Amino acid sequence: MKSLVVNFLALFLIDQLFNWVSIDSYATILVMALVLTILNATVKPILKFLCFPVTILTFGLFSLVINGLVLHLTFMFVDGAYIASFGSTIIASIIISIANSILNEK
Repeated sequence: MKSLVVNFLALFLIDQLFNWVSIDSYATILVMALVLTILNATVKPILKFLCFPVTILTFGLFSLVINGLVLHLTFMFVDGAYIASFGSTIIASIIISIANSILNEK
């Protein structure tokens, strides 16, 4: 539940700060946060496992690409949300990761 709220806040922040992201409404942001939370729990661990050798070779930097892929999937699955490019998706995923690390602090 906490990650859903954090993802909602991070997506809202990204929508407000950057003009290369367009999300239609608060309901769309909520659906995106739900989809992102589900993809982070299911698809992301599989991608991390399959891409582990590449992640080791790039000293962990490939995890940024994995995060970007998961966020790009989220934008693909939800109608009413648009992001300009994959590079924009990587930047947005970095911001979401920072928000998650700050707000999920224990």
